[in-house]
Formats: sequence, C-alpha cells, structure tokens
Amino acid sequence: MKRVTLIIPDAGPLISLGKVNRLDILLKLDLPIYIIDQVYFEVTREPAYQDAQIIKQFVKAYPEQVKIVETQVGHLASLEREHNSSARQRQLGDAAITDFLSNQLHEIVKSSEPVLLLFEDTDLTKMNIVLRGNVHLLSTKALLIGMENIGLIESEATVWEAIIASGRKPSNEILDKPAPAIYGGSYWQGSAKKGSQRRLEKTD
Repeated sequence: MKRVTLIIPDAGPLISLGKVNRLDILLKLDLPIYIIDQVYFEVTREPAYQDAQIIKQFVKAYPEQVKIVETQVGHLASLEREHNSSARQRQLGDAAITDFLSNQLHEIVKSSEPVLLLFEDTDLTKMNIVLRGNVHLLSTKALLIGMENIGLIESEATVWEAIIASGRKPSNEILDKPAPAIYGGSYWQGSAKKGSQRRLEKTD
C-alpha cells in the first residue's frame, strides 16, 4: 500500500464542507492536502459569505498540511486583478485545473504515487486532459462513506444531511454518488498505522 496525496481541484467539496463548518473532516485523513490557487480565490473572494470565511480560516490554521498550489493561470489572473480589480474573469478555475493536472502535478507527486482528486463537478471529467493511472477521482459523498467505513467519522449521513440542509443540492451526476458508481471511481480502505491511528490508502 502507498500513501495518498489529496488534491482539491474543484470548489464543490470546499463549499459543501465549509457551509457546515466541517472542513476538519479532511484533516482526519492525515494526508497532505493541496488546493489549486484559482479555485481557492474563487471560494474565498466574497468575504460576506460565511463559508468563504471558514475556508480561509481553515487554510490559514493548517499551513503545514494544507497548501495552495500556484498555477500559471492563477498567477496571471492575480496580476490582472491587481491592475484592474473589476476585470471580468470567466472559467479561469477550469483553466487552472487543466494547467495543474497537465503541467504541474508531476512536481508534487511521483508517477508511482497515488493521487486522490476530490470533486463534485462533472465538468472535471470532460476537460481535455489525460489523467495518469495513479490519479483517482472521488466525490465528497464517497469520501464521507469511506471515512465512516474505516471509523474516521461516526456518520456520513449526519454530515451529508447537514450539507443538503445548508442549500447544497445533488444536481449533477457526481455530487451524491459513491466512488464505484462514478467516472474513474476507486475503492479505498483504511489501514492501521502507529497504534490505533488510521490512514486512507489505495490498495494496489
């Protein structure tokens, strides 16, 4: 078994867990977490939203485990905003994701090491990118189910019901389906490490 790197290339999981103030769930995995810069900007740019504040506080509170990945797309978008705060920037999140997965993923994770992409938007599966064999896609719902199965959370249903009650709606093919049912889905299981501590790992 090999340790997994968790990458969040989609605003969906951050918003869903942020709305119910349960981003702490991600820390229970004891995995390095990377968030793409433009995605992070998009989910925190409206400080009036409570979930935006929660997401920003979460990233700031855990700098060793949660890191923002700078992409060329995100960097150029940031420069444009500095020169023109009212600039209309559309679909840059998708462009930054494509940039990262196509050109920068290898700088963080070796091709032999498994990567978990946590997402909710089906558009990710339609992008013009080639996902390497070590990259696996997992929905927020599937992650919660897997974490309950290995005892990291008590009830995925409780968390999921709170997410839906917050206004998030399962309006696409990915949001509320477990991993085996979605595009590129993977089976995951926990393994005991350091006494009773559990970690999420990919079985080869």
